[in-house]
Amino acid sequence: MKLLLIIIFVIFSTSSFAETKTECEGILAKLKAECNIVGKSMNKMKEFSKENQTLDQVGDNIGKGVDKIKKKF
Repeated sequence: MKLLLIIIFVIFSTSSFAETKTECEGILAKLKAECNIVGKSMNKMKEFSKENQTLDQVGDNIGKGVDKIKKKF
């Protein structure tokens, strides 16, 4: 009986650790990269640098953004 309870406890405890849902509540959770400002900013900077690796790409992307705004108006 004790062995069965231990097995059930282990199964449920490992499934809770394997969840991909990010919870940012609590003191230690604020240290996660997805939960604090620095981690979110680093992700945005990585995305920006993937899209804009040279000055030509930056200019092209700005031009595309201006064209989208002009089409809306």
